[in-house]
Amino acid sequence: MSVTSLPAAIEPFKWADRTTQVVVDVPLAKFSRLAADLVHTNGTVKLDCRFERDAQHVAYLRGEASTVVALICQRCLETMELPLQVTIDLALVYDEDHAKKLSEDTDYLVVVEQEVVLAEIIEDELLLNIPFTPMHEACDALPYQAEIEGDVPAPVKE
Repeated sequence: MSVTSLPAAIEPFKWADRTTQVVVDVPLAKFSRLAADLVHTNGTVKLDCRFERDAQHVAYLRGEASTVVALICQRCLETMELPLQVTIDLALVYDEDHAKKLSEDTDYLVVVEQEVVLAEIIEDELLLNIPFTPMHEACDALPYQAEIEGDVPAPVKE
């Protein structure tokens, strides 16, 4: 089964039973927690994921989400664009006891209700991939900052 629009809520275990593919572009503005720290919410999140079961019958959400977000660089305080490419590989479990049966390196999500909001799961994954202190890789403010901290000698006056 294939889904081309993001529903408000889903039943992830039923979707995994049906091996459901989700391919959709979602406006950034739909992700309110993510949008709160952005300069603007222009653009979309491209989502390509699937719900499936593995050989042990464990449900998984696997795929990718990608977008470009506009943040404030914490060095120069100018707008910067940060591309996000997130790989999603989450086991879906009913409770912590079920999670203990997974291998140690498996990321999981405890699904306590029948219906979950897929957008919230995707938003969590995006938020986890934004640096705590966003900065340009090559920032114009860097030489000035180094001079203030005494790392770079001041120019010699003649």
